[in-house]
Amino acid sequence: MNPEEKKEEKSTKGLNIDTEKIKKTLLNFVVPLVASVITLFLFVLVIYPSLKKLPDLKLELSRKVNMKQTLNTKLQRLNRLVDFKVVVDEDSALVNRVLVSEEEVPRLLDQVNQIATNSGMSVTRLSYSYGSIGASDKTQKIPYSVVSVSLGADANYDQIILLMQSIEKAARFVSVPNFRYSAGTSSTGDRKLTSSFSIDSPYLFVQSSAVTDEPIDLDISSQKFIDFINNIKELTYYEFVNPNIEVVKEEVEETKEETTTIETQESSSEPSN
Repeated sequence: MNPEEKKEEKSTKGLNIDTEKIKKTLLNFVVPLVASVITLFLFVLVIYPSLKKLPDLKLELSRKVNMKQTLNTKLQRLNRLVDFKVVVDEDSALVNRVLVSEEEVPRLLDQVNQIATNSGMSVTRLSYSYGSIGASDKTQKIPYSVVSVSLGADANYDQIILLMQSIEKAARFVSVPNFRYSAGTSSTGDRKLTSSFSIDSPYLFVQSSAVTDEPIDLDISSQKFIDFINNIKELTYYEFVNPNIEVVKEEVEETKEETTTIETQESSSEPSN
């Protein structure tokens, strides 16, 4: 080897750079940096918004779980009602005697007439009007309206007591918010009581609507429901036997005038009692 080749070899060895170490160093620095930047972007764009929505998501999950439980319970009770359809139909017919739908409202007039005549009274007036709930109840949501029947009859004291007892035992739900009577004399000279009764009965305004997520609270196997049905069975139901009964539909204003007249009549008759 000549001297020139030796010099060239020495210069080459002096300029030799280990590029592998440089690459490893750069990779060890750049990769974590890029990963950190990507992680930061993911946190800002994805993770943080998800964490922010976490309470709402938990609430929504809880609502879905509760709805699932409600629907499962509802399905079980519906299947039970279907399995005992005959019993349910019988119980439904009994309940309809207590709280009727709107189309059954006129039957109350015939039932009141039957109760009065069975008590020995002589019916002189029978009229009805659609009333409203009391002022104290208007804040409550109730699924029924009220029909008010005005009954006028000649009777004695025992017959009035019998009428009230019969109303109390009647299958259809009615109430007597007030009644009045005054003493008088019949055409034969016998003493009589001219009485006036205000009889209220609620009725259902049926409006069907499909609501999936509302629970079914009816449990036909519960003791409370069984006792309720047995109680209805012990009441007296009056069949609709007089469809041609003559009745007058009152307006609300006429009812108020009539009440005023009765009160005046009562106050004028009180001294004689």
